Amino acid sequence: MNNESIEIIEFIDLLNFTFSDSFVEKWRYKYSIAFIKKFQYKLLLSVQNKKPVKLKSLNQYLIKKCKYSEEQVEDFLEDIEIVLYYPLVM
Repeated sequence: MNNESIEIIEFIDLLNFTFSDSFVEKWRYKYSIAFIKKFQYKLLLSVQNKKPVKLKSLNQYLIKKCKYSEEQVEDFLEDIEIVLYYPLVM
């Protein structure tokens, strides 16, 4: 397997984990289940639409539409290492 294939497999594994109950369990004590589900929903829409979500759009969705604090959103995205979600989240 070449390096690109390995990266694709790792990315798919990351998405599988992100959409799993294990992901919710991991973060539910620091962030609410509702918050995590909204994050998952936004990512799922991106996958279904086959279109990346912009980090700015994700922030606006969670902060302005869902009414979570900017600090909470920034902390969560840092905790989950949002950079690992590239190219789904740009």
